[in-house]
Amino acid sequence: MKGVFLQKNLTEGLKKVSHLASIGKESLPILNNILIRAEKGLLYIVSTNLEIAIETYIRGKIEKTGSFTIPANLFSSHLNFLPILPNDSIKLEVIENELCLKYKNGETKIKGLPAEDFPIIPRLEKKDGIKILGKELKKSLQQVIIATPTSESRPEISGVLFNQKEKNLVLVGTDSYRLAEKVIEIKNSAEEGEGSKKTIIPIKTCQELLRILEDDEVEIFFSESQSLFSQGSTSLISRIIQAEFPNYQEIIPKNFRTKVSVNKENLAKTIKGASLFSKFGVNDISFDFLPEKQKIIISSLNPQLGGVKLEVEAEVFGEKNSLSFNYRYFLEGLMSVPTDEINLEIIDDSSPVIIKPTSEEKFIYLLMPIKT
Repeated sequence: MKGVFLQKNLTEGLKKVSHLASIGKESLPILNNILIRAEKGLLYIVSTNLEIAIETYIRGKIEKTGSFTIPANLFSSHLNFLPILPNDSIKLEVIENELCLKYKNGETKIKGLPAEDFPIIPRLEKKDGIKILGKELKKSLQQVIIATPTSESRPEISGVLFNQKEKNLVLVGTDSYRLAEKVIEIKNSAEEGEGSKKTIIPIKTCQELLRILEDDEVEIFFSESQSLFSQGSTSLISRIIQAEFPNYQEIIPKNFRTKVSVNKENLAKTIKGASLFSKFGVNDISFDFLPEKQKIIISSLNPQLGGVKLEVEAEVFGEKNSLSFNYRYFLEGLMSVPTDEINLEIIDDSSPVIIKPTSEEKFIYLLMPIKT
């Protein structure tokens, strides 16, 4: 393998894939490496952890085709510290078991492993996919991923549900205490009129997507066991979770006793003030919704620290209601709402509260109260 590439292109390519390379995998050291493959005027850069694979390519002058693997962190860090400008060129050449870098101020040799030792990356046919703007998918994932647990003790909820329903893609995350749902409109649907297509994408895959997604259009493809996200020169392929996502729609309340409209920043600031007196490990604060006073009273009591009671002006309709919540969970849902004003819909202290925007944007966050 031999070719010449711009330093900035190499750096950007490595930035997308090197994060995935495993660290300290003594049982399979090759996972610490990235694969570089030169062919047809392109340098492909690939990393994998056996569950996820990311591949990107950069353009350059290829003098000799071939492939090789090198330690991801070493190569990426070294490039960032090279005393050359981003638009300067770097010559890469594999000689025996080393990758040789030559640039205007010097040269480097990095030992690697043969490409034959690198895991085979699965391929997914680009058929019957959907297209969404990357910035829209990224924003939506950020809204639902907060409710998705990282633990794999319950596989069916250890990922985000991608539910394709004709002209919409519905993203859902839940940890059984809270739930976030976001609806994204899509322009194309290969299975229009044929019902929904449900796929659970692992939480780690979603986290990698958030890291690499850009604003441009992204194509999404699903098979029985894999998912593929393709954007420009970069592709991410991942296993999917083979499980049945909970029938969450049954727990979304339809009727409410109390409805509230309140400024998000005012409410968030007040919750943070009250949270200083919440009980450690419980993170509980209490809410009293008072329609006769058009206020929310937020209070917290800690026998070791003291207590606090704060008021927030709000539009409160319906019945008086009192509930307690984990303030961390409440704040995460609150700050995921994209509008300055938010709506709360409440039944009682045994039913989930709904937090949603005042706009027409299709996002809801459900949170179960703490029983006191």
